[in-house]
Amino acid sequence: MALAQSAAMEAGYPTFEPDACLINNYEPGTRLTLHQDKNERSFDHPIVSVSLGIPATFLFGGEQRSDPVKKIQLLHGDVVVWGGKDRLRYHGISQLKEVTHPVLGPKRINFTFRRAE
Repeated sequence: MALAQSAAMEAGYPTFEPDACLINNYEPGTRLTLHQDKNERSFDHPIVSVSLGIPATFLFGGEQRSDPVKKIQLLHGDVVVWGGKDRLRYHGISQLKEVTHPVLGPKRINFTFRRAE
């Protein structure tokens, strides 16, 4: 939680206090299709995503699923924060390659911190 708050502060969200954390465990060959995080009661708070394990390609699109996407390589320890006008952009993860992380083995763990209230 401290890491999520620190990252949010550095990105311009000094009052972010997450009250939920989604934990995803990915193996090579899996992916996460483009989606929006829309289950929260308010979109005034950012999303903070922490990546551990094997590399992943983060897909960061636009306001429509059909908009072009930027591909951003995520490595072990990377943190991504998005909010404000970008909060409802479509995003996802490309299919993970068959690789092994020296500590976690053939997997990626992602922590997604948010304010769900």
